[in-house]
Amino acid sequence: MKRILITGATGFIGRFLVAEALRRGYDPMAAVRQTSKTGHLDAMRLPVVTCDFSAGGRLNDRIRSLPRFDYVIHNAGVTKSLDRHEYFQVNAGNTGRLADALLQTGRMPDKFLLMSSLAAFGPGDSASGEPILRTATPRPVTAYGESKLAAERILAEKGLPYMIIRPTAVYGPGERDIFEAIKLIRHGVALQAGRKNQRLTFMYVKDLARLVFDALESPHVNRAYFAADGNLYGSRDLGRIVAMCLAGRVTHVALPVWLVRIIAAAAEPACRMLKKAPVLNRDKVHELAACNWNCDVEPLRAELNFRSEYDLARGMRETIDWYRREKWLR
Repeated sequence: MKRILITGATGFIGRFLVAEALRRGYDPMAAVRQTSKTGHLDAMRLPVVTCDFSAGGRLNDRIRSLPRFDYVIHNAGVTKSLDRHEYFQVNAGNTGRLADALLQTGRMPDKFLLMSSLAAFGPGDSASGEPILRTATPRPVTAYGESKLAAERILAEKGLPYMIIRPTAVYGPGERDIFEAIKLIRHGVALQAGRKNQRLTFMYVKDLARLVFDALESPHVNRAYFAADGNLYGSRDLGRIVAMCLAGRVTHVALPVWLVRIIAAAAEPACRMLKKAPVLNRDKVHELAACNWNCDVEPLRAELNFRSEYDLARGMRETIDWYRREKWLR
């Protein structure tokens, strides 16, 4: 039974990583912040350890007190913030400090897998629509994407045997950002930032968790992969598929980008007052308005023999069924 440390285990993706680890017979431990709610982990009798990734010395002491892990999945991070510094402090800085702690305490794993993001590379060429290749020059368009790219580069320099997974838009039971669009579609409206047709990609969270463990168990090291379900979707497809799952109708509304920026700017002061990270801010508009998020997933097939089991229609049906059961949708 191989030991695995999973950071960010209380978050949306982290919960599915834990479930997949248990399904495959691993001995998982969850690394969480002091303030994390661990009720679902406690219910599974999963060992939980609190870690302060921002404190190098204390982190070393904590890692030294733990057994050596065969694998480490670093999934913890910040996806929404109005503070550019916070993205880099958490996403890049904490990655480097965790890697250093593993090296300095003699706890180097067989593989260290970093959950990055397609945002680290930024959108592809809008004119050609060609997929983003992993050999391309990264051009992130948000602070979040820049911080994830910085984390990748820090990890690659540490000397740990690593894997990097760059998911596109991930959805599934418990996800909250795309859920905001689903709630709007339920009321008959699907919004788009910009009026050009977009090339969009998605990945169901169960497929992503399965991919992560396929990558860990493969013979490959020091590789990076884009993660998507292998299908290409247009601007109207999310609204159409969600409406179909809800047995309703939807009107697609394409807002000019300048108007979306005004809406985002208006929301930021209120979020600062409430000390709440916004789903939409001016930085995020750059990603929402980009026309081409098509990415090359052929390396998943060629090197990891991975095929997604869910397209957007199947995954969204399962997701919406969960939202209904849990009373998120009424």
